[in-house]
Amino acid sequence: MADLPTTVLFDTNFLLVPIRFGVDVFAEAERVLNQVVEPAVTSGVLRELEQLRQGASPSFARELGFASGLASRCRVIEHDLLEGEAVDDSMVRLASEAGYVVATTDAELRRKLRGRGVRVLILRQRRYLQLVG
Repeated sequence: MADLPTTVLFDTNFLLVPIRFGVDVFAEAERVLNQVVEPAVTSGVLRELEQLRQGASPSFARELGFASGLASRCRVIEHDLLEGEAVDDSMVRLASEAGYVVATTDAELRRKLRGRGVRVLILRQRRYLQLVG
């Protein structure tokens, strides 16, 4: 069943890559993985985008609006946070349990994901994506 799409979880900062660096993260994910991708975000990422918009500068608010538009093109995975758990930690838990690929520019999140054997899409040279793991 190689025709099934690969789910790629996008974290909050990765949704800012297209507006900041002009990279089509959806097309690049498919190119790098060499298969159809189902882009996804967690409900926690959507909450983070909304929280960041509160009190954001006008230019950052525009970037966040663009990121929210990208998120609306993704499947939303309802994923509750455990007691005291951060959004990043819940993404690590979800991706490792479900076998998802995670797209992030966050070095600490990448380290945690790799420690659990999760494949990670990262931005290289501000121009293209690379799969790690």
